Amino acid sequence: MVPTGSVTGVDVEDWWIQTSFVTLDEAIKITNRRVNAIEHVIIPRIERTLSYIITELDEREREEFYRLKKIQEKKKALKEKNAKLQESRKVAGESEPANLLAEEKDEDLLFE
Repeated sequence: MVPTGSVTGVDVEDWWIQTSFVTLDEAIKITNRRVNAIEHVIIPRIERTLSYIITELDEREREEFYRLKKIQEKKKALKEKNAKLQESRKVAGESEPANLLAEEKDEDLLFE
C-alpha cells in the first residue's frame, strides 16, 4: 500500500504501522496453520504410533511369559522322569556310574 497525496511524517508513519500490521497478520495466520497441523495431524499420528508400540510390546511380553511357562513345565517333567528312572534303578539294584555333571545339565528345550 503506497501513500498518496502529500507525504508527511504522519502519513509515512501510518503507512509503516499498517504494513507492520499486515505482515504481523500474515505471520499469525501461518503460525495458526502450523499449530492446527500439529494439533490435528502430527500429535494424533504420534499417539496412534505410541499406542501400537505399547500393544505390540504387551503382546510380546505375554508370548514370552507363555514360552517360559512351557519351558518350566518341560524341565519339571524331565526332572520327574529322571527321578523315577533313578528310583527304578535303585529298586532293581543297578548301580549307576558317578557323573558329576548329570544333575547340573540344563538341556535347551526351547527348540524341541
